[in-house]
Amino acid sequence: MFQLLGIFFPSIALIVLGFYLKRTKVLELNFWDGAEKLNYYILFPSLLFLSLAKANTQISQMSTVLGIIFVLMFLLTTTVYLVAWIRHTPVARIGVYVQSLLRFNTYIGLSIATTLNNPEVKSLLINILAIAIPAVNVISILSLTPRQQLNLKNIFISLIKNPLISSCLLGMTVNYLDIPIWSGFESVLNIFSSSSLMLGLLCVGAAIQIREIRQHLVRALNMSVLRLVVLPTLVFAITYAMGLGHAETMALLIFFAIPTASSAYVLTKILRGDHSLMAGVIGLQTALSAITLPLLLSLLMQYLL
Repeated sequence: MFQLLGIFFPSIALIVLGFYLKRTKVLELNFWDGAEKLNYYILFPSLLFLSLAKANTQISQMSTVLGIIFVLMFLLTTTVYLVAWIRHTPVARIGVYVQSLLRFNTYIGLSIATTLNNPEVKSLLINILAIAIPAVNVISILSLTPRQQLNLKNIFISLIKNPLISSCLLGMTVNYLDIPIWSGFESVLNIFSSSSLMLGLLCVGAAIQIREIRQHLVRALNMSVLRLVVLPTLVFAITYAMGLGHAETMALLIFFAIPTASSAYVLTKILRGDHSLMAGVIGLQTALSAITLPLLLSLLMQYLL
């Protein structure tokens, strides 16, 4: 358990520090807007590109893992729509529920991956995160857009212009074609990458909004329990039934146990979804994951050992 706390402590500490700095206004409020843009357009894409370009695990070796992920994404999205249809849930909330279950905080996922002592799990998790980014972005946009307003051309253009998706595709291409990266350029990318996780986790903490958590406590708590407890338990049952290896099981469990992405709030607001509820879900999931992630992985490691 203490080993796991050592893995998670840096992430938790940076998130708490970001929350403290934002609430105490030690830094000006416009600092956070600039920090998020810097990370979104430059630092984080550098991290994704370099991680994928240098990854040892080939995509072709991940067919079972990716199959589980995409089947679960389809089933979860279908279930949300079915329940929403039965309960006459407005589109503004459907998108929130879909993102609460499918989107993932890449900063937290990668920070865990970089501190793991298992290179196989680290490589698998990095590939999973990168491959899932385009998929969840497409599903998120579709879930927030009323049927009569769907425009596939605009959705395609927005995906191509997304720096995270572009960097993932470029990194996978470089890896697949075995294209060498000049050492000077790689050094710059390493500096950007090391800055990205620190700044990203601070921004995650700064994005936690207590008022929205209180306002939507019941709904946010329901989505948090489903995402952080029920979903990882289901994934573990599937991996156990299929007889997957230790590395695949741990990578899948971490992927489905990390909280939803902070950027879900921005997308929800732009597409006129219930952004107040989305903020509450993001805040509560992020806070509770500091407890659920170490606990779930502690139980998993005891089982694997």
